[in-house]
Amino acid sequence: REELEDQKMKLAEANLKLLEYNEIIEQERQRSEKLLLNILPKKIAEELKENGSAKPECFENVTVMFSDIVDFTHISEKMEPAGLINELNELFTGFDHIARSFGCERIKTIGDAYLCVCGMPEKNDQHAASIISTALGIREFLKNRNEKSPLKWQIRIGIHSGKVVGGVVGTEKYIYDIFGDTINTASRMESNSE
Repeated sequence: REELEDQKMKLAEANLKLLEYNEIIEQERQRSEKLLLNILPKKIAEELKENGSAKPECFENVTVMFSDIVDFTHISEKMEPAGLINELNELFTGFDHIARSFGCERIKTIGDAYLCVCGMPEKNDQHAASIISTALGIREFLKNRNEKSPLKWQIRIGIHSGKVVGGVVGTEKYIYDIFGDTINTASRMESNSE
């Protein structure tokens, strides 16, 4: 009888440990899921999880916004690294919040440049209006921020609509990237804007 009680106790302890391990695994799975969704659009992340790959797509009706912070290189040369990263983090976090509020998706940042789209990978018939609202929101965000901040940032923004190809590039470090003349034109619009 003592041996049976001892076995029951060991089994209960093992079950408790198993429940603890399952909880840790679930927390890590949720953490991984959150990280994946921070890197890739939801539709693409789900396709990667299901198939192990994501098929490149051509999207006909997309609007691209390409922005660049004016005189960033000159200003950043005078800043400490931590201060510089904090500034970019605050700016891009604000931009991300605005873009998401209008159904737009940040694709990437390239230094101080910010590239976002609307109309892909999820279709949006209001893609141009959504990007324009995002651009105006970002301009307003910077205006309000500049009133309170010692650093006064200005931004140039270029917008263009058209066809875009999107797909996952890389196997060790995934990036969802976009290609096409629409991006090039938005970039040229930005570099020639006020």
